[in-house]
Amino acid sequence: MGIFCPVGIGREAVWSSVAAGRSGIHTIAEQVAGNMPIPFGGEVTGFEPKQYVRPRKSLKVMSRETQLGFSAAQLAWSDAGLNDFKFDPERLGVVCAANMFSCEMAEVSMAFGRCADRSGDDGRGRFDFNRWGSEGMRQMYPLWLLKYLPNMTACHISIALDARGPVNTMVQGDTSALLAIIEAADLVARGTADVMLAGGTSSTVTILAQTWFAGARLSTCKDSPEEASRPFDASRDGAVASEGATLFVLESRRHAEARGARIEATILGHGRRCEPCADTQSPTGLAVRLAVEAALVSGRIRPEEVGHVNAHGLSTREDDILEAQAIRRVLGEVPVTAPKSYLGNSGAGSGATELAISLLGLEHNLVPPTLNYQQPDPECPVNVVAQLQPARSPVVLALNHKLTGQAAALLVRAE
Repeated sequence: MGIFCPVGIGREAVWSSVAAGRSGIHTIAEQVAGNMPIPFGGEVTGFEPKQYVRPRKSLKVMSRETQLGFSAAQLAWSDAGLNDFKFDPERLGVVCAANMFSCEMAEVSMAFGRCADRSGDDGRGRFDFNRWGSEGMRQMYPLWLLKYLPNMTACHISIALDARGPVNTMVQGDTSALLAIIEAADLVARGTADVMLAGGTSSTVTILAQTWFAGARLSTCKDSPEEASRPFDASRDGAVASEGATLFVLESRRHAEARGARIEATILGHGRRCEPCADTQSPTGLAVRLAVEAALVSGRIRPEEVGHVNAHGLSTREDDILEAQAIRRVLGEVPVTAPKSYLGNSGAGSGATELAISLLGLEHNLVPPTLNYQQPDPECPVNVVAQLQPARSPVVLALNHKLTGQAAALLVRAE
């Protein structure tokens, strides 16, 4: 695995923060300078892309999300001991999850300025769409679009590693990372590839992303940002924006053992379901329940064999209720952890980072705790893990879902 997230870079730093209960949520200087109404979130600090991106000229056409995703792939490749391994490039592929990338303000401010019509009585500029083609576009970097296409992360990774096998991108909101891992695992299982890189990279913390969503469903806990993300807690008041990237190396057990690899975990099964609520954006939890049930059937695992659930745990009133009730209905008193309490929600990449945190905990036979869980909510009838505790089994069920009805569940057993 390769991890870049608000609580650290690399497996050792990330687990150290989780074990110590250190939040990655804090006030962000750019948000304060931009006078944003919610000036905090989860930011990857200490990241220097020049350490990881080769050739460096590629940075010119990489957004921050792509830089993070590319760097996570490099860490994962090294962590899997593949730097000196001779492989068939036709049997190597990439499936990466991504959001619709938001560009940096500095790259569009001059172009927007050229399209301002200040002829009104108040002297304030209004955007004149008629000027965009003749004046605005001329101020844009010619290769600007190549930085912000969501499929560019997978493209850059595949070019750098000479991966000529299946290369794809998942853009399915918060479920994207688990869907990418499921797709990559299926490609290996079908014999289409020997080695796949899979995971996700994303950000919801940029100024343009914040403007686009207008702060919808976000916590307003400005005075203590590190306590803002409170999954399943009775006092939760919304999600927290974030950024990050995590990628895994997936391969068949036969292939891994033949090259003497250290095996982290085994994918047992998965479930993907959707309920029809795209128009209303009011899911009932049906898709979550069905996805969990499908994962158990696929993995041939009984509910009592699941050691813990790595929940979506968005920290909004509605999402946590429907998820908690679905988990309780299918899995009963299973321990539940919610890593977004440390990280916030980066969107498409979150599920991969959350899964990584569970696997890091299971290396120590521990379930990672949920931060800021202090007051149980009767409407969220789940057994939330609030302190480090021994794992009852090495099996974890990772779960993500979204407002438009999609849900993904991935069943994994740590080695």
